[in-house]
Amino acid sequence: MKNYDFLVIGGGAAGFFAAINCAEHRPGLKVAIFEATPRVLSKVKVSGGGRCNVTHNCFDPKQLIRHYPRGSKELLGPFHKFGPKETIEWFKRRGVELKIEADNRMFPTTDNSQTIIDCLTTAVEKSGVELRTKALVESVSKEEEGFLIRLKGGEDVKAKTLMLATGSAGFGTNLAKDLGHTLIEPNPSLFTFEIDHPLLKGLPGVSFPLASAELKTNDGDFAQEGPMLITHWGLSGPAVLRLSAFGTMTPARWG
Repeated sequence: MKNYDFLVIGGGAAGFFAAINCAEHRPGLKVAIFEATPRVLSKVKVSGGGRCNVTHNCFDPKQLIRHYPRGSKELLGPFHKFGPKETIEWFKRRGVELKIEADNRMFPTTDNSQTIIDCLTTAVEKSGVELRTKALVESVSKEEEGFLIRLKGGEDVKAKTLMLATGSAGFGTNLAKDLGHTLIEPNPSLFTFEIDHPLLKGLPGVSFPLASAELKTNDGDFAQEGPMLITHWGLSGPAVLRLSAFGTMTPARWG
């Protein structure tokens, strides 16, 4: 049976970043990432329209948390320790330069998410992190000196420290519950708006580099600025996606 010092379940950006930093700061530890699917970093590949928006041009933690509709209070401390400034420096040390766009999103200067994927995968290889794909975790249980992890197919491994970085995958929340965690019910977020309005007819594909969008709900009015795109079904783009995140803090309103 394999034993790990630090095991990450989930091969996304968060899982990679955690594993890389653990291995680099503690080179003697045995670190691994288990990803259930055949490919890692799939969300990174498509984020930002395939360009990957890495961070935000805001260096005051108190201002930065205002961009987070949920968990802003909990993020204040971590952002004081590692925020956009540290993120920019982290990627720069690995040869990736970032640029600032009009709405303060920051992208790699290549305008290609593959740049970020290559950076993260190279860092995993150099730091000695073991990466396994098609490694679906079926169950986890707490033991006296760590965790017992069972994979699909019956293989068991042990880990002294376990990190769940499964994003929105349902099995990840089930694993957390199995370990005794109490979870807040998730809300829908970062979705496009379906709007059937005569003014939008014949305009699909029209985009605006900077637009203002406002959403009126029973819980108040929400406004965002940024790029916007008219689609065949309504509105999309960063301004609309951010608006959806703030406007769905009480999902019952959308039922």
